[in-house]
Amino acid sequence: MSLTTFVEICVLSALVALYFVLRSQRLLPPGPNPIPLLGRIKFPVSRLDKFQLWAQKYPDIMTLRIWGQNVIVLNSVQAANDILEKRAASTSIRPQRVMAHELVGYKNSTSQTNDMLQHKLFRRLFATALSQRASQNFWEMEELEMRKAALHMLTVPGDSTNALKRAMSAIVFYVGYGYNIKNDGDAFITKIADYMKVYQRLLRPAEFLVDILPSLRHIPEGLPGAGFKRSARQWKATKEHIHEEPFQRVKRDMEHGNALPSFTQHLLDRLPDQKVSFKYTEEHIKLAAGSIYTGGNDNNTSCVQSLLVAMILFPHVQSKAQAELDQIVGRDRLPCIDDLNDLPYCGAIVQELLRWQPPTPFALPHALDQDEEYHGYVLPKGATILANVWAMTRDATIYPSPEEFIPERHLSIQEDGSIRLPATRLALAFGFGRRVCPGTNLAEAVVFAGVITILWSCTVSRPPGTENDPIEYETYGVHWPKDFPISFKERFPGSLDLLSKAIDANE
Repeated sequence: MSLTTFVEICVLSALVALYFVLRSQRLLPPGPNPIPLLGRIKFPVSRLDKFQLWAQKYPDIMTLRIWGQNVIVLNSVQAANDILEKRAASTSIRPQRVMAHELVGYKNSTSQTNDMLQHKLFRRLFATALSQRASQNFWEMEELEMRKAALHMLTVPGDSTNALKRAMSAIVFYVGYGYNIKNDGDAFITKIADYMKVYQRLLRPAEFLVDILPSLRHIPEGLPGAGFKRSARQWKATKEHIHEEPFQRVKRDMEHGNALPSFTQHLLDRLPDQKVSFKYTEEHIKLAAGSIYTGGNDNNTSCVQSLLVAMILFPHVQSKAQAELDQIVGRDRLPCIDDLNDLPYCGAIVQELLRWQPPTPFALPHALDQDEEYHGYVLPKGATILANVWAMTRDATIYPSPEEFIPERHLSIQEDGSIRLPATRLALAFGFGRRVCPGTNLAEAVVFAGVITILWSCTVSRPPGTENDPIEYETYGVHWPKDFPISFKERFPGSLDLLSKAIDANE
């Protein structure tokens, strides 16, 4: 074969390949992809303003291409229901990334496994140990930790973020392992908090070069350019440690007869019996318990931080909630999670927090395990699917004045004129289809405890001279408010004393 013929064959092959690539792209939903073939260099996770604008241009569905990888973004509730709910059989797997799933070892984790039998088993573990009834066993502890946070915010100015982070860590670790956090400097909790930043990076599309060029995973760790493998090895060791250490602690406590009630204790206690319709192992318990922290800690903290922002920006909501608390609870006792049915406005604040500033603006990604057709477009097998929860919660046809904080939008008026919070609620931030968060009961109870405790005991406001200071958010997996000036005052004489006495009585 002559050189000329060889070159002609190569050029022809390249043109044929390019034709099929371009043809497949024409079948995809349109989207804002400025670089031909590649699309974009980075997934703009922190630019929620961009995603909101794109949702206006592509109201239901769009495609982002990140280094040539297809990311199908669902911009409407209807599209999310059509694709993630009605077609759950083909859209319930997770995108498998070399860095996260293969090198760091998340392939079989609770939220990331694509073994749907194992996924079903994990959900049954949560349904058993964290059902609505089982979750009530942790209400007293959740109330206690939120009371500690409120007391700290009233007595230590400028430290509300740390108070909430400590409270949420204490709650999720007690729920998971019966583990009591004694102080803010708990080394194990600090280690996990640092690791959570890594965890959020691992789940982003095309975050690491090895996810774009999977063959790089074969590079020996010692060679130049293989720093990602050293990072992966360190992260994997940290991940395994934060799963193993508290799990083994529960086992030791059970052997000595002093284990506190927890998710892990509950399931280990029933492990030898196995007179159940499904079989599970210690490894299943360990993985499921570990996901309680990764799935709940930052999200719950973000939600209660957004409560503080909302009370500053919309003080009339604070006043209305406090009027309800005074009418139903009074000032002689602290409110409890069990008061939920009698405090519909406070319950509606929880739902509005999840809408107004959803802690996970994109939920966790899904993937397609077969081609699907939708509105004339082809959604290809292997593509990542992201639900643009941020845009959905700003759809003015569903939520009029979406930037306003309006708890009333979640309430219904009964025939007798009473106001109730509907039993069935739409919380987009908890995900869709078969991958909806299994800890919804726990999350809503924790945030409700934060709402009623803080608003019963504190008056939240801006410090003098900061009335016009902007409050900004940052988004890196979880949506957080940046540090902002805030003032907490004892709402009425005696509220601080009642908080202290309630805490002392339960210590």
